Amino acid sequence: MKIVSIVGARPQFIKAALVSKKVRESGVNEILVHTGQHYDFNMSDVFFEELGLPKPDYNLGIGSGSHGEQTGKMLIEIEKVLSKEKPDMVLVYGDTNSTLAGALAAVKLHIQVAHIEAGLRSFNKRMPEEVNRVLVDHIADILFAPTEVAVKNLENEGIKSGVYNVGDVMFDISLKIAKVIDVKTTLSKFGLENKNYILATIHRADNADIKENLENIFEALKEISSEYKVFFPVHPRTRNALTRFNLLNNIPNNLVLSEPVSYKEMIALEQGAKLIVTDSGGVQKEAYFFKVPCVTVREETEWAELVEAKWNKLAGASKEKIVESVLEELERKRYPKWIDFYGGGKASERIVRILLNGSK
Repeated sequence: MKIVSIVGARPQFIKAALVSKKVRESGVNEILVHTGQHYDFNMSDVFFEELGLPKPDYNLGIGSGSHGEQTGKMLIEIEKVLSKEKPDMVLVYGDTNSTLAGALAAVKLHIQVAHIEAGLRSFNKRMPEEVNRVLVDHIADILFAPTEVAVKNLENEGIKSGVYNVGDVMFDISLKIAKVIDVKTTLSKFGLENKNYILATIHRADNADIKENLENIFEALKEISSEYKVFFPVHPRTRNALTRFNLLNNIPNNLVLSEPVSYKEMIALEQGAKLIVTDSGGVQKEAYFFKVPCVTVREETEWAELVEAKWNKLAGASKEKIVESVLEELERKRYPKWIDFYGGGKASERIVRILLNGSK
């Protein structure tokens, strides 16, 4: 059996790490394609180094661009790879332009598509990720859902065949990495004390590209930093926007802006944080994995179970609501019982077992 796996962005490198390892250990011939959607070292190369991802067989070097331009270029180049390699299946991850381009190229060549992290829905079609994930789910042959909520979302759209609730591969890799990192050493590197800082990450288009929203969030972090240290590894997109909107003036000493950190460093920072403020779907989950409360600066989330479990609070991009939500969460004495929504760290094994059984 030959599988072409397509990755291109930071979250996909993380998701692919264990799956790719187990696919290859099972004897499957895997061809790894990196579209080049993320190309900055701290957003790309470092993940291959840290997570043991094999060197890509193809690096398409697409780079940045508008959604249409980027997706179109990827579609052209991925089609060339698939026409040459003639795989039995294409494996795509998540909800990026790389995901959509890979799935479209495959289905037009009559190659089976398997989608890891199928069924997630924010129900906000302003998000390009929402459009990508819906389209991919409706053309995929095998849909690996991370949660029961995701399975129900697919059922509501009439997708019942080929759906498997396998758990979340990010839970698998987070548990593995957490066992081998030294949290104390990482915190010391950044001048942080365990459970004595707030970790912030902001990167989504609706926040980073809209001045009012980014300014509100940044001002909220400034206000919060008057009482608590805030550590903010800044995504390249967000740093460019902060500069473009002239928001990098009068930054308090207690609000620490950092370059992007590696995955292992991020896991350590999440474990050591008192609370996390983010608009990242992955970071929301990782906060929960490590029993850290989270305030999400969006109006909705794909991980609704975390809001229902009262470990995650939605604050949108309102300065007042963000500050209020953070302070409320920090004042809480107890959190509800932690429930494993994400498959017990066995998602990668289940995915490979299903792929192999399906190939017989």
